[in-house]
Amino acid sequence: GRKVAPILTIMIGGNHESSNYLQELYYGGWVAPNIWYMGAAGVINVCKNIGTGDNSHKIATLRIAGLSGIYNSHHYSLGRFEMPPYNKGSLRSVYHIRHVDVQRLKALGSTESINHQKPDASTNVNRTIDIMVSHDWPRGIAHHGDTSQLLQRKPFFREEVESNTLGNPASEILLHELRPRYWFAAHLHVKFEATVKHGNAEKNSTDENLGSTATPTLASGPSYSTTEFHGLESNEGVCPNSSNMETLTEQMTRFLSLDKCLPKRRHIQVLHIEGSSIDQVEKSGSTHDKQTTPWLQYDSYWLSVLRRTHNWSQQSQSKINIAEQEFVHNPVNSDEIEEIISRFQRALEKTNFSNAISM
Repeated sequence: GRKVAPILTIMIGGNHESSNYLQELYYGGWVAPNIWYMGAAGVINVCKNIGTGDNSHKIATLRIAGLSGIYNSHHYSLGRFEMPPYNKGSLRSVYHIRHVDVQRLKALGSTESINHQKPDASTNVNRTIDIMVSHDWPRGIAHHGDTSQLLQRKPFFREEVESNTLGNPASEILLHELRPRYWFAAHLHVKFEATVKHGNAEKNSTDENLGSTATPTLASGPSYSTTEFHGLESNEGVCPNSSNMETLTEQMTRFLSLDKCLPKRRHIQVLHIEGSSIDQVEKSGSTHDKQTTPWLQYDSYWLSVLRRTHNWSQQSQSKINIAEQEFVHNPVNSDEIEEIISRFQRALEKTNFSNAISM
């Protein structure tokens, strides 16, 4: 019979996936039973019951954002022009990240963003990104960990580390804009841990000059000179306890990249991460009232971003001109959230995989 993932799994694309299949799920979706693909860029909520009473139950939510692909400056500003059958060029450019997707994710860092699941919530509540997942590393992250040990394992990284060109400059901007609690990556085939302590620099930087290699500041826009470098020794899977969790999650991003999945390589680590949001919800008679396993739910704030920027999705091989400050001056508002929730209703909760075509 067919194999099924034993636990709920969330994935992004890198530079070695079947791009022709993943391209059909640009906005994300189930690629197999129990395996959810985040799309070119996406946000999803993992929900779980943590307590129940007579008329209500508590739901903990882990908010996960993802960015698929790797950075290449030649294709960054272009539309998604690739389509099968691919030639030698499009076979590679199809997995290169795009400016459009990065700008959509940046909208999540709007200083006036609202609680994405509660249409009547105060407009000054900003939901945290608990986990950010990308394939390549944010540029500059090597300076926030044990750089010497990294260069011992990968000495050919030295030139890029010293010139601050190792990693993705667009992801570097997202790191400082979104300030997620955790950032997981891969691509460079080495286990590396780091901690980024965020300062009080203003957000809303632009990425007009991604080619800049200044360190430790961002490419253009405000300086992050208050960012401090902190090394983090391997904790072998031991997570921070509740006494220091608040300090860690509010001030820092904890970065982890793992090695290739090969014998005697550091390719796996188990972490326990609590959701940043816990809501008391009235029982509605849905299957989730007594469900003991986690389930996925669309992020209504993210859907509002996608709806407003639908015209950014173009198949042109030319540069896509977008309003880079769109969400700085006009962030998603409660009316947009309410409209999404009313349209989707229970459809915000994702059921599992089913074949679209009979096999």
